[in-house]
Amino acid sequence: MNPGGQEQAVTTTGSFHAYATTVDAVLGNLPTAHRAPPIGHRMTGQGCHGARSERGTSRIRFVYFTATDTSDRHEFYHHYLINAEVLLDRVLAARASGLRPLAPALDYAAEARATVPPPPGMFHRATLEYRRWYRSNGSLRAQPLTQEALSLRLAATGEISMRSARASIARRSHALPASDQAWLIARRHIPLEQRPLNQSEWYKLAAALDGVWQSSIGASSAERVNRQITLRVVSLLGSLLDEYVASPFQSAALADAFNEHHLNHLRQSISNSRQVESDSGTLLAGPKAWFAAKAVRMRAEHQLGLSMATAANGTIGLAARPVVGLLGGRLHTFVEGRRAGARSMPAMMAVQASTG
Repeated sequence: MNPGGQEQAVTTTGSFHAYATTVDAVLGNLPTAHRAPPIGHRMTGQGCHGARSERGTSRIRFVYFTATDTSDRHEFYHHYLINAEVLLDRVLAARASGLRPLAPALDYAAEARATVPPPPGMFHRATLEYRRWYRSNGSLRAQPLTQEALSLRLAATGEISMRSARASIARRSHALPASDQAWLIARRHIPLEQRPLNQSEWYKLAAALDGVWQSSIGASSAERVNRQITLRVVSLLGSLLDEYVASPFQSAALADAFNEHHLNHLRQSISNSRQVESDSGTLLAGPKAWFAAKAVRMRAEHQLGLSMATAANGTIGLAARPVVGLLGGRLHTFVEGRRAGARSMPAMMAVQASTG
């Protein structure tokens, strides 16, 4: 800390390379990368540094200013820094334990649908939502059926194709994919400091990083370093997501960094999967390895296609936002108050006039 008490010292360990894409690369040479105890166990002067805790979990720490009085002008700035640190600790801890660290598409409502059974009388016994939670004898399942399991049962009992069964499950039930449901159930039993982030917490992290970036407008070394750290962290987050996610950042520089590394990560996943397919093309590694690599590649190509479709929609300037609603016992998508796929009133009147 400087004798004048204006800001804490900044230590640079290693050269700063913009747009690092791995956790080790990001944490290995951050401007503040040396040891610090976890939040709540710091001594005076240790509030800003550190890249690894005593447990060996990687950590990210920003640089703080010295608080001079109760109405310190850096109060809101420090609020953004603390929120970002706490949520980033959870991301890195979840990744270190082998869990998916981020699920921006899964909210608290999805968690409730996967973990809280409805009352038996809430749905008719013939509905998919009842069958998702209850057996034919009325007993409650330990866990609800996933989209895959419910589709298999519907195809077998309803004598319909799997494609029709999957479409019916998507429209008429709240069943989740097996991977998402397993993630949500496991998340509830993980200690808070290691719990991965859902949609709400993902947006909170993005808002905190946006706040750090937009508040670091001064010329002090602390603010310059915090902007560097923020840019590196945003690039890292883009490389941790295996499914396409639109940038949640308001700052143009952060949004560009996130999009660049997120799309590069998806392209790299496709390239790696093709290499695995090529290496196991003779099935020497077994057919399971080949099919698994192909599935990963197809999934990554689909996610990359979603990103391109989103970009195209942005250039078209779509102002309407789709809304999902329940009509006649089925889920339908409405755009500007109209059901998707339904003919407009003028078109229907024209057809009636021509046939009349």
